[in-house]
Amino acid sequence: MGTMHFAQEGGRTDRIFTVTITHVDAKGRGIATTPKGPVAIPFVIPGDTVRIALRGRRQGVWRGKLLERTADGPHRITPRCPFVGQCGGCPWQMVDYAAQLRSKRAMVADAVHSLPIPEIPEVLPAPEIFYYRNRMDYVVGADGALGLKGPEQWWNVLDLTSCFLLSPEAVALMSRFRAWMRTHQVVPWNHRTHQGFARYLVIREGKRTGERLAMVVTAPGALPGRDDLIESFREHTTSLLWGVNPRITDLSIAEKIETLHGNDVLRERIGDQVFTIPPNAFFQTNSAMAEQLVATVRSFAALRGTEYLVDCYCGVGMFGIALARDAARVLGVESEPSAIPVAQENAVANGVTNATFQLGTVERWPFPLDPIDCCIIDPPRSGLHPRVIDKLLALTPARIIYVSCNPHALARDLKPLLTKYSCDAIQCLDLFPHTPHVETVVRLNRITHRGSGS
Repeated sequence: MGTMHFAQEGGRTDRIFTVTITHVDAKGRGIATTPKGPVAIPFVIPGDTVRIALRGRRQGVWRGKLLERTADGPHRITPRCPFVGQCGGCPWQMVDYAAQLRSKRAMVADAVHSLPIPEIPEVLPAPEIFYYRNRMDYVVGADGALGLKGPEQWWNVLDLTSCFLLSPEAVALMSRFRAWMRTHQVVPWNHRTHQGFARYLVIREGKRTGERLAMVVTAPGALPGRDDLIESFREHTTSLLWGVNPRITDLSIAEKIETLHGNDVLRERIGDQVFTIPPNAFFQTNSAMAEQLVATVRSFAALRGTEYLVDCYCGVGMFGIALARDAARVLGVESEPSAIPVAQENAVANGVTNATFQLGTVERWPFPLDPIDCCIIDPPRSGLHPRVIDKLLALTPARIIYVSCNPHALARDLKPLLTKYSCDAIQCLDLFPHTPHVETVVRLNRITHRGSGS
């Protein structure tokens, strides 16, 4: 930690300051103090001394534009990617990895500090901190750029010529995508006017199977240069899909999908099980750490072979199928329609006969009447809907395993749950190196009262 100080600079002295960064916030931004109040600046780390210009203020915190870095913090290193400092994909790549893990543990500890939670152990590190992701959604900018956005800059797409998140082959596909756009005069999507054609290049990889699926996402219309696109992508893909998103919403999800070559799904191996993944379905984006995540959930669940396990937000069935061998029966629920038949197929393919899967949003889903011995909940980043919390408190499964990628949503949801549950285990895992994101697994046990009969 650097010593906190500030000094006004020339020009607009009420808006330009030199500050030393003291800590980072939940978004990974460096935080410093000015006479105007706290300020958040992207791409700086504790100990950095920087000259900044204040911008707008949100929720009592100023946003700062970095003008100059005059001194480096003790944990700053030289990043591998030349786009660090602009791109939102790896905002912490210039931070020593051990320091990243300490910051993530501190973030979770800060979020849950007021709750009766055990001491948080060290974050489980990722075995690979480059080329670790199995999915990337590269967005098309209005000027034809292809890459990722800057932090808090939905309109600004950086044209990436390198990226160390997915694979070198992904960068080659990006180059071929740009060439296809130029050759066939494909109009890029404009996020301001909601006009244009090419919107996303989604690439998914089976790190354990060697498969690679690319999906070109466009607005409605005829696909120009179809044969050229297929041939140029064939060398580096086992599957090529064309997806159409007719909505103005900035999403890489396609409502209509056509297979141009290969299969319409990707397969990935997690541990000793293979999962089929449709292009729109959620799957953990770090295959190596997904194995550790499954192992952590299995350890926390501590099933003995007689339990009824309910897997909420089950996706293609990763947790439910992985733990089915330890339970008497498994029921999974998922809101993505394409995931349900695939989850059932995954169960059959992996020799699991005691798991079934149902379509539905968890907040509207009628939970089973039979007593639930263990419930796994792995919700979206926004956390649990209040209806889900109410249902859990009404049904009171004997044990809940909560998997969260958002420490603040986790803390918010745990507060009401801890009125009927006690937490006796917590573990953080680094599924997202070089970012402020961290996965946290918590075990909750139903509180039993002597003489209650429960």
